[in-house]
Amino acid sequence: MSAYDLLNKQLNNEMQSLAELIKSGNYTERDRNRLASIMYPKLKYFIWKFFNDTDETDEVLHNTLFKIFKGISSYSDTYRFTTWIYTIAKNEALLHQHKLKQNFAIRLDNLTHPPIILDDSAYNFEKEMYFDDLYNMTKVEINALPECIEKLILIDKELNHMRGNEIAEKYEMNLNTVKTKIRKARKMLKEAVLTNNPHMIDKLEDYF
Repeated sequence: MSAYDLLNKQLNNEMQSLAELIKSGNYTERDRNRLASIMYPKLKYFIWKFFNDTDETDEVLHNTLFKIFKGISSYSDTYRFTTWIYTIAKNEALLHQHKLKQNFAIRLDNLTHPPIILDDSAYNFEKEMYFDDLYNMTKVEINALPECIEKLILIDKELNHMRGNEIAEKYEMNLNTVKTKIRKARKMLKEAVLTNNPHMIDKLEDYF
């Protein structure tokens, strides 16, 4: 067994003992802090592999540690403590990924589809037609944008789910430059939709 494996085994055994101590209620704040200090780097590395992003990792890690200590009294020692905490971490990571995808869908929908407008008036068929037309035209114009770095960056941002820092690294730019080019691409998209569909001018502000 390598020195690393031996140390890892010792730490896992220590976590197991501390978890059982805390579950029993016969522990000190030092025991709790020690358990947290051992779990922290292990869980952070585990969660990082889901996101490759510091902010998202830290948020999920915070939620994971909170749930571990909140639910430790219900931990069953029929299985290893490490199995239990990694299961919680995995579930939290998957839940956070789902939320990120939902947020992305909302952002993309705001870019390419009109907001739902609620009012007390009778159903407005003409308004519905405008909405459908603008939705379809916008999707067409995204693909018809001229080939340029701004278009590529917009596609990476909105369609490929890439983060600003990932795009910056991909194109060897700083993050502010990437943000500027995204704004420029959205302006290009607006102008393209307006040029080819001038009757949509009253609706464009709902999108861009």
